[in-house]
Amino acid sequence: MTRPDPLKAFFEAGEAPAADPAFRTVLMQRIAQRRLRLALARAALAGLAVFVALLLLRPVILMLALGLSASLGEALLVLAVVGLAAFAGHYVITRTAQLPGWVQRLL
Repeated sequence: MTRPDPLKAFFEAGEAPAADPAFRTVLMQRIAQRRLRLALARAALAGLAVFVALLLLRPVILMLALGLSASLGEALLVLAVVGLAAFAGHYVITRTAQLPGWVQRLL
């Protein structure tokens, strides 16, 4: 007695079923939802880790901030403002969404 060949049975079964767009849409939606949930969980976990780290380092940061001279504090403030401006500029340059017309005219 010989075993039936599954590949032969597959080819003898006839045409493959047609692609079902509704099934594909539902499947892609579930995959996207799962990826979104994972991304949100990772972002929340990273935010919590940064919060805990800053909370634990608060005494050291406070001691450093109070020990800085006025000129060094001003320089750090300027660097922070320039860094935020650079970050905002990078966002504007690399954005994928279209901004309203009045905002585009300002840029």
